Amino acid sequence: MEAVTLKGRQSGFELQLASEASLDEITAALTTLLARVAGDTKDQEHVDFVLETGDRLLNEDQAKAVQTVFDTYPQFAIKTIHAAVAAVEPLRAEFAAKATHLVGGVLRSGQEADYSGDVLFLGDLHRGATLKTTGSIFVMGQVEGLLIAGTLGDQEAVIVGDISRAAQIRIADTLEIIDKNSYTAQTTSYIDDLHALVHGKVPALAKLRPKLFRKLEEM
Repeated sequence: MEAVTLKGRQSGFELQLASEASLDEITAALTTLLARVAGDTKDQEHVDFVLETGDRLLNEDQAKAVQTVFDTYPQFAIKTIHAAVAAVEPLRAEFAAKATHLVGGVLRSGQEADYSGDVLFLGDLHRGATLKTTGSIFVMGQVEGLLIAGTLGDQEAVIVGDISRAAQIRIADTLEIIDKNSYTAQTTSYIDDLHALVHGKVPALAKLRPKLFRKLEEM
């Protein structure tokens, strides 16, 4: 594949930079192509170029190297540089929000762990420590600190598992201080239709949060 491909546009030209090409290959190809375009457009005072970089996001040094080639021709101007990478970023955020993180180890007093997506907690959360995430929390470890699910306001989030020794739990903006209780590994904490934080059993998830229930079955 060519390092740089030239295409005509209604106004000016488009240059497609191959993602797998090195910077040296690109600048060499640009030098050749721009010299040819300069000869073909010698009667034009101003020519615009759009650069398509595909999966490559040019850093500052790379952009300067490309601009240096264009500086040879004062009539040429880079109108815009577009990378498909920009479109990937929202997808990365979306995938992160749907991910399930396996979290182990020890979180000691004063420590805080913050995630995007659901969390399967297998570790030890000491009193004074905080575990929070934008999604749901499935507890399979020892919890004595603060659990926060739905940190961005997701009231569909749940906290499943033994929270009997937790200091507090929170889902979205609803908080509960844990006192004497009989919570077990089957306890499911969620926000009901009255915006109250209530506790049921895991099988209730099949009806309350069917997607989460299927995810729990797969763990």
